[in-house]
Amino acid sequence: MVKSILRREYLQKRLDLDENFLELSTGKIKTIFKQLRVPPVEVFLSYYPITSRKEFDITVCDQVVLEKFPRAKLAWPKTDPENASMEAHILEEHGLFAKNKFNILEPIGNNVVTPASIDLVFVPLLACDLKGFRVGYGKGYYDRFLKRCRKNIVKIGFSFFEPLDAIEDINEFDVPLSYCITPSRLYEF
Repeated sequence: MVKSILRREYLQKRLDLDENFLELSTGKIKTIFKQLRVPPVEVFLSYYPITSRKEFDITVCDQVVLEKFPRAKLAWPKTDPENASMEAHILEEHGLFAKNKFNILEPIGNNVVTPASIDLVFVPLLACDLKGFRVGYGKGYYDRFLKRCRKNIVKIGFSFFEPLDAIEDINEFDVPLSYCITPSRLYEF
């Protein structure tokens, strides 16, 4: 299937999940993530989970990283819709946030970190395939950002669903994940 159809189908599938399944699956994903050995992390990029879209509660994995690497700095994306670009901003202890045009919380401030200094990225997704390619929300912010990162950056997606065999309309702009974690297992690409 193509991304546009998968995007609609998997968003609806996720919205149809009940709260008990989400809670149980989140715990399973966290357990699998805790067992993953990642290189030392000084800076990592996460994101604000959109609860209205039943996104995986990424904050549980943020905490795992911060427990393993107490000096790590957590960053969130800040998008620029005019240029279809995104930057990573280190979260400050008493930092301020604002909702962007997509109703997603983003940090306010200028604590930008270069893509080359990021060690780990948590990448939002709706679905992924067995080669690590993913379907996001369709704006391409993450793919453009990841192209600016180091080649060896660790890119992890989290999904309540198992990967598809293939996404038909992958192109040269798509950047595959390093790993995807589902409630049943870790996929390495």
